[in-house]
This record gives sequence, structure tokens and C-alpha cells, in this order.
Amino acid sequence: MEEKDTMLRVLIADSSSYSRMVLQDIIGSAPGVQITDLAADGDELLKSLKANRAELVVLDHDLPKNGNLLALKRIFGEVPVPVLLLLQQEQLTLELLKQAVELGVYGVVLKPGKSRYYTNYRSIAREVLQKVMAVRQSNLHDAQLRYEVLQQEVVEWNETPAALSAKATSETVIVIGASTGGTQAVEHIVRQLSPDLEATVLVALHLPQSFTRTYAERLQAQTPLKVVEGRRGLKLKPGKVIVAPGGRNMVVQTVMGNRANLMIAFSDEKTSLFDQPSIDLLMQSVARSSVRQVVGVILTGMGKDGTAGAAHIKACGGIVVAQDEETSTIFGMAKSAIESGYINEVLPLQEIPVFLNKYVAGQQVSTTDGTYEIERTGV
Repeated sequence: MEEKDTMLRVLIADSSSYSRMVLQDIIGSAPGVQITDLAADGDELLKSLKANRAELVVLDHDLPKNGNLLALKRIFGEVPVPVLLLLQQEQLTLELLKQAVELGVYGVVLKPGKSRYYTNYRSIAREVLQKVMAVRQSNLHDAQLRYEVLQQEVVEWNETPAALSAKATSETVIVIGASTGGTQAVEHIVRQLSPDLEATVLVALHLPQSFTRTYAERLQAQTPLKVVEGRRGLKLKPGKVIVAPGGRNMVVQTVMGNRANLMIAFSDEKTSLFDQPSIDLLMQSVARSSVRQVVGVILTGMGKDGTAGAAHIKACGGIVVAQDEETSTIFGMAKSAIESGYINEVLPLQEIPVFLNKYVAGQQVSTTDGTYEIERTGV
């Protein structure tokens, strides 16, 4: 039996007795979770919090005596604890979100439709559990980061009402790194990628800060895929190309502790000014995530950036492709990675996008040290 002080103590507040029962069943079934109490309104919630200090409150936005987020304000002012907020999509505005985050909300769950008379929480049981368990991994002290992450969720929910489609997260991430001569090489690859690419593409080019936004716009003009410059909190989605901002070391990190759900972040780790954005750090961060398939691509450029990253990708079971000497402007980074033994395939530039399209689509591709085939399960 787990020690009491290691248990995650959760208080559930919902006006519906049936919803409280279902949420208690879902959340209480998780190992390491203890339901401290159930509350039907704001007064019961505060009374229970003071008597049985919980580590987390799961709060229905429609709770009686929570008008204008009154219950949140009282929690924050009297017994401050993190809050997971349950609400309808039409209730969620950026203004409400900002206020809620300032009052201790670390996560939001959109309430599903009703089954007969009751909210069908069982249909989103996995999401509820993931976000409950994420409270111990979340940066609860950085309200601005929490707001940026949740703001991105709101934008995506509004763009895609079926918010929770099968394409919500990327199963495959492609990391492309390049330096000298790399802008044209990346353009060639991105231009040839399938418009239906079921992968996120991360691009790290050794470029100055003032250049990457314009470069992302230039790439966008050449592909139907969505191209953006990386920003903190931006989620990885299939069909998106994210260009690392110049002069900053872009990495990926988990969203609310869900290792299969990634967002953009930035590392303070020191690297050479000539190797920023760092290809090594970006590849390493992706390799350490739980993405199903990772593909590294090392293109033309001077130096050795990408070699250590290739080692991490190989170690996690991914594959790495390098541009050949003949089509490289400077055969430095690719050469270093090839000589290290971490490269699966050395290809001329024009063959790299063909290889990537086939690999991501689950078609068999041959490499120098084996044959790779992705089994698509639709999960």
C-alpha cells in the first residue's frame, strides 16, 4: 500500500451528484490518488479544503456560488491550491482563461456532450486522468507559461471544434538541421514534402535572430504545410513545419506531463554562438520524448553540430539521414555524423524528401543498416 504522504490528494467540486460520482470513479481509480472529499457548491468546497487540505481541486465552472469565478477567487485567497477547471467550449474565452490562470488554474478540460441528462465524463476519462496526474509535473510557479500553453489550446479548439481528433498529436517528428548553404537545401526538402504529411517538421538553421521569421514566411510560400517560427508553448501537430528562431536554442518539452504531447520551449544551455539554434539540443530533446517515430536529417554545413543529436536519435530507435558530399555546399556536419557511425542513410539532396514522404506514410524504405517499415495503427 502506498504511503499516505505520497498520495495525490484530490477534491472534486461539481453540482451534479451523478457527475461527482463518475469523476470520483475515474480519478479515484488511478494508482496513487486519494479523493479527499466531494463538494456540491462553493461553500462546501472551501469548508472541505480547510478541513482536509487537498493537493488539487477538480472544479466545475458551473458550480453554484462560483459566479464570476468566485470559488476560484476564494480558493486562491484562502487556501491556494492548483485547480483543474471543467467547462464548456463556448464558456472558454482568452479573457476568462487569463483570469483563471492568475487564480491558480493549471489545466482546462472541455466538458463533453451530455448522455441523456448527464455530462458524459467517461468519454474523456483518459484526458481527465492525464491532466490530474500532470499537476506534479506542471510548472505551477510560472503563470505566464501556463497561460501561453492554455492559450494555444484555446486557439486550436476554436480552429478545430472536433478538438480532440485523432490528429491531435504527432506520432512522427522530423528534425532537420543545417548550416552553411542550408537555407536552399531546407527549401528544396520542404517544397517536396507531401501536403498530407502526418508528421511535425522541426527546422534548426544556424541563422541570425532577425532572419528566421522572414525565412519561415518564405518557406510558407512554397508549401501547403503550415510553416511558423517557433514560440514558447506552441504545440507539435502533424502537417506543421516549425522553424527555430535565430540565436535561440529551441527544444521540445511535454505538455502537462503527457510525454506523447509536446510543445516548443527554449533551453538556457550554453552552446557556441556559431551553433545556434543548436541542432544537437533539439534532436536530443525530441529523442527523449515518447514520440513514436523520430527522424533526424543532417544537411550541408560547417562543424559538428548534429552529431551528438544523431547519437540520441539512434539510441531511442529513430533513424538519421545525412546529405551526401556531392550535393552539399560544405560537407562538414554531415561528414562528422557519418564518420561517427550514427547515420542510417546517406542521400543526395533530391532524394531526401522522397525518403521522408515514404517513411512517414508507412511505406517500406531500405537503409544501409536495415529495412524500416512503420506499422500504422491509427492510435
